[in-house]
Amino acid sequence: MKSRLILISVLLSIIGPIFCQQADSLLNKVEQWKLKHLMKGLSIQVYADAYYVGNIGGTIPTSHTYEFQTNSPYINEARLNMFDVQLNYNTSWSRMMAEFRLGDQPLLLSNSTAQWTNYLNQASLGFKFAKRFWIDFGYLDSPMGVESSMPINNILSTCTVGTYFEPNSVLGGFLSYSTPDETWSLGVWAGNQFSLPDGKNIHVTYGIDVSFNPSEKLTLSFNNYMGNIAKSGVSYYKYLAYNNLYITYNPIPKLNFTGQTDIAFQKVSSTEKDSVKMGTVISGLLGGRYYFLPKFAMALRAEVYYDPEDIFIAGKHSGKTSDFIIYGFSAGLEFNPGKDAYIRLQYSYLTTGDPKVKPFNEVVSEKPSYHYWPDYMRQCYTITTGLRF
Repeated sequence: MKSRLILISVLLSIIGPIFCQQADSLLNKVEQWKLKHLMKGLSIQVYADAYYVGNIGGTIPTSHTYEFQTNSPYINEARLNMFDVQLNYNTSWSRMMAEFRLGDQPLLLSNSTAQWTNYLNQASLGFKFAKRFWIDFGYLDSPMGVESSMPINNILSTCTVGTYFEPNSVLGGFLSYSTPDETWSLGVWAGNQFSLPDGKNIHVTYGIDVSFNPSEKLTLSFNNYMGNIAKSGVSYYKYLAYNNLYITYNPIPKLNFTGQTDIAFQKVSSTEKDSVKMGTVISGLLGGRYYFLPKFAMALRAEVYYDPEDIFIAGKHSGKTSDFIIYGFSAGLEFNPGKDAYIRLQYSYLTTGDPKVKPFNEVVSEKPSYHYWPDYMRQCYTITTGLRF
């Protein structure tokens, strides 16, 4: 009996801590709920795009940055356009989003005093405060345009000249509403155009966004951007009203059409400075893509950019004109080896139509010393490959 009691005591001393350890290791109900729902609302998207741009005609040096390129900016080199990681977290009443980007594209227009904007493309926090009403705060992507800085979202990899000059990201807030059937979506925003290519701007800008989706095949969108875009510390103001209207139409799954026009008006407080002018800018594009085989598509796009008073193009070209215009077309062939994967070959032709106006291909170097003379026209081919998962 004594030996049995000793054996039972030993077993209890062993089993007791085991039961206690199991109880300590179990998550309580609150922690289980958090883990379940936090993971359920979290999504991560990764995207990478590599490219090679070759100039047709002439011998422009390697690592030259092409004019008016929104992405794929360097020529004569195989390079990484972007490596993009986007994190989204959504619940029924809140949402968060952060997007980090490396590569050539995020560094293209990054002459800002806040260097974090080089790598942080977006970061926002939103709350649902009424039925179908949301308000988001943070560093918001550009509200303008049908063309994305991500080539995968476009019918062709490189963007138009008009897209290059569209307003950039905004640091501020966005109030949005969508109808129950999501046919209409409306939004108003206010904030600071934080990453001007040539300096920092602390003036408040604002705008509206209206989108109409009567069906999955058709989208009509109007986007507006207004406010003082002058750099901080200057004695004058530049009031810009930038209006963007675009349409996408997909009559059948293998056929896509895209059209867009931008109309911008600039008013200034002084005409003393040559670089600060009053004027109007108009740009447009018309394009389409057709899948002639399940994994093969061809695309065509025409574009025009008209800046008669040089209000945006000023200082960015050799030669002067009172009627600055760029027009041209692009054509591409695309192969999709899998979903959200592509290999593209694109040809582009741009011209001012005036041999005296030369905004393309000028390269000046001191060491070694050379001057590659500018031209009034530009031809190039672009090879891109990308994957998103």
